[in-house]
Amino acid sequence: MKWKSWRRLGAAIMLCLSLGSTSFAANHITEAEAIGEVTGDGEHVSHVIVQYDAPVLSSSLSPSDYTVDGRTIEKVYTNTAAEKTTAHTESGNYVVLQLQALPLVDSSVDPHPEDGPVKDRQKKGHGGGPQLGSHGNPSPLPVMKANVSQTGFVKTVSGALYGPEEGIETSKSRDLIVEDFIQGTFTDSQQQNAVLKYNLYVPKNYDPQKKYPLVLFMHDAGVVSPDVKATLVQGLGAVTFASPGWQASHPCFVLAPQYDTVIVDDNYDYGPELDRTIHLIQSLCQTYSIDTRRIYNTGQSMGGMTSIAMDVKYPHFFATSYLIACKWNAAVTAPLASQPLWTVICEGDAGAYPSMTEILGNLEKSGTKVDRQTLDANVPTVQLQAEAASLIEPDCSHYLTIYKGGSHRYTWLYAYTMKPALESIFSQSLPETH
Repeated sequence: MKWKSWRRLGAAIMLCLSLGSTSFAANHITEAEAIGEVTGDGEHVSHVIVQYDAPVLSSSLSPSDYTVDGRTIEKVYTNTAAEKTTAHTESGNYVVLQLQALPLVDSSVDPHPEDGPVKDRQKKGHGGGPQLGSHGNPSPLPVMKANVSQTGFVKTVSGALYGPEEGIETSKSRDLIVEDFIQGTFTDSQQQNAVLKYNLYVPKNYDPQKKYPLVLFMHDAGVVSPDVKATLVQGLGAVTFASPGWQASHPCFVLAPQYDTVIVDDNYDYGPELDRTIHLIQSLCQTYSIDTRRIYNTGQSMGGMTSIAMDVKYPHFFATSYLIACKWNAAVTAPLASQPLWTVICEGDAGAYPSMTEILGNLEKSGTKVDRQTLDANVPTVQLQAEAASLIEPDCSHYLTIYKGGSHRYTWLYAYTMKPALESIFSQSLPETH
């Protein structure tokens, strides 16, 4: 044991002897809860909340008093409720362990191994990507669990010292923001009652007398799944618009359909789910007070391709599109000239990079102004946000951000944290005539 640890233990024992109120064997932790939060590469445990049988003094706590298997604790504090907070309390029955964020991981695993190697799919005429109508290779949703130990001594409000307790596994969990979405199934009477599962975020304090924007997020082919919540936990595309910070200044509906098949392919064909999604939005507009001049679409990979296909087929339905790591047939994308766009791709994306640079280049040749920039996504967030904001001009509605290096999936690790781009999108609305 290190000298500091011996000294801390010795001080604790001396304090125990002086107070005469110490518990080494009793289990004073009554429950532990894992808090999950979604990041650019999926959902992870961000906090562990430990509940005690008596209020604990915050001043007696240190990150070194606890361990969480496989993680680093960067902050510890008390609360009177089982919630993370920035308004820390002097004491409380709940001790909140804030974990250091995990590094983002750019996965390059083929989500559709059942389709065979790329060269074989190309021979079959499948365009080298997931096959239209394929059910993919769905993975179970991540389980938010942690194993926590109290390794030091903590002091209660009454003056008692609680000794170490080891190996407490979290018995429950929460999925922040994800839990705020409601799940539904849409039956499309225009498609022989075919169904579409979806997640919907309704603004808190929703007032039917007001009009609210709606954001449509569509996931990538790697998240094709029968589990309706898969799209919510795979990355930030849906939850970023439902976050408390975004909703505080931009109250809006967020719609995240869950597709159980691949709905577009690399031959630029699409399935009936494209129209079904439009029909779902039209149905929601009849149920809720949605501003039809401020409906926005966004998606990554397959979802971004679907966004483009929608913009071509349904001009003036969406006010703006935020296109992430996607591509489309440049021969049919001329209608995008009248559709404000912000596109984000990586230099290393062999599909999206050449396709979107060609599409935007063609629009530019036809007279559409396109502003471009190349960014390093690994620079500090403040710098990245400032560089993204510098691209925006009053007379421009088409933007292209290129991340240095990277790969196909690298793009969406960062794209939905680029706040200036999101703010720019929300500033757009369709003219009154539409």
